[in-house]
Amino acid sequence: MKYVREFEALRGVLAIWVLVGHVASAVAIHGRLFQERFYNEHAVDVFIILSGFAITALIDKRPESYHLYIARRALRIFPAYLFYLAISVAVAGVAVQIWAASPDGSMKAARVGIATDTLAYWPWHLMAHVTGLHGLVPPRFLPFTDYAFLGQAWSISLEWQFYLMAPLLIGLMMKQVSWLRIVILVLLALAVTAVSPKLPQSFLGKWLVDFGIGITSFYFMKHRALGEPFLKSLPLPQLWLIGVGLCILQRSVDYLPLVIWLTAILVIVSAREGRGAVYERISAIACSRPLEWLGSMAYSLYLSHMLVLLLALATLPSLGITSPWAQAGYLLAVTLIGSLIVSRLSYLYIEKPFHEFGRSLGRGDLVATEPAAISKKRAV
Repeated sequence: MKYVREFEALRGVLAIWVLVGHVASAVAIHGRLFQERFYNEHAVDVFIILSGFAITALIDKRPESYHLYIARRALRIFPAYLFYLAISVAVAGVAVQIWAASPDGSMKAARVGIATDTLAYWPWHLMAHVTGLHGLVPPRFLPFTDYAFLGQAWSISLEWQFYLMAPLLIGLMMKQVSWLRIVILVLLALAVTAVSPKLPQSFLGKWLVDFGIGITSFYFMKHRALGEPFLKSLPLPQLWLIGVGLCILQRSVDYLPLVIWLTAILVIVSAREGRGAVYERISAIACSRPLEWLGSMAYSLYLSHMLVLLLALATLPSLGITSPWAQAGYLLAVTLIGSLIVSRLSYLYIEKPFHEFGRSLGRGDLVATEPAAISKKRAV
């Protein structure tokens, strides 16, 4: 299946959503939207579904040895993550003071508590974070291990856990059913159920449904594009209406990520199949250069924006901005513009070079095998 360009735009929009929510939770404007951080935790839910889709597409498109696969994934995730982690460690001491002096936002008390805890246990937090496996450390051993130093890095640990396990999980889900495979899945489910309550929010087992939605979506789109009769016959707009209707009937905003995902799949598939000008227009907007530009650096934007927000908060007292709405406008403008600049630079000079290096791994082996394959064909 071809690369889904529209998902780049989705990544960028989700990263901005997370940024806006974090700014909203740092200002003293209390209302439902501000109190709930604009529900930006649901943007992360969509990120996780999207990750399930993207990694499944990668594994399906390019079968390779596990060590090569995981080396590429490490080069994709760790350079930028470790860069922003290092900065966060360096400013951890002053971060406590900045959060304590910040406006009375909905997350102020939590952030002061996390920053204080981070300093109290910083060597252990650092050891866990450098490996990217801090999402596997039980909170009773290391409090707030999910959010120490770089709060949003809880999802980076989750992502890394998924990368490590994805080939096994996808294989168990999608290969031919057998009694052995069923037994393994049942045992895994029981094990995850048993340990999940003891592990932090970023434990992979808590998010298997989200990753599973992404995995299943990839195979649905792939086999429908290949013309599988049953999948090709499914009426997408009607199924979308049923799915969204069922989500609405739940009367919970927790189903918002699923509504967003179902809508994205409807638009992308319908645009590729030429099922209406509306779908094609939305797809064209998503594939536009500004949104692709934003999406390309979504990972750096996600990692960097809290540091920029911290810097913006540090300048508030000296500027004498006291009105909550003026503070909100200032923080949003500085955080957004500053994060875009910083993220573009880290994408160009950290993310992109390491990503390209990762893509080059194994090419020498591929080139070396091609002449032998050609010679074998000629001999036949």
